[in-house]
Amino acid sequence: MDKRILISDITAKLQQMGIAYTLGQGTDVAIACEFLNTSWRTGKKKINYTASVYFDESENTVYMWELTKEIGSGFSFGGDSETSYLSSTTLFRKLKSIQYGPDGKAYEVSLDLGAIAKAFKETAKAHGWKFKTVLKRDKASYPPGV
Repeated sequence: MDKRILISDITAKLQQMGIAYTLGQGTDVAIACEFLNTSWRTGKKKINYTASVYFDESENTVYMWELTKEIGSGFSFGGDSETSYLSSTTLFRKLKSIQYGPDGKAYEVSLDLGAIAKAFKETAKAHGWKFKTVLKRDKASYPPGV
């Protein structure tokens, strides 16, 4: 099956989810989104999500690489200054955290990053393709010379 059909199907799903993407820039589908950007007078929290997806027609396989970066800084309750940075592949898809606003109230934040990978996986399987998550971005990018 022609990968253009799969790409068309997946981009329609991404549009329904409100996920911004680009096509053909080093990989078939690239995603770079800021899912959470909260800030208050004493700090801020940002969660960035990046993915590269390559549709390999010779193997009928969709290769997907994901990266989630969480960056936060500010003052915690004790008045201490806190800066944190977390960078990892998105193996655990559902993010839930408790954050404290400047008013001292706790807020629960939930993100389902798994919906993105699930959309790619379901689309691949629906068209008889395999789906693989890879740990290196170059495995989800165009091969050299393409």
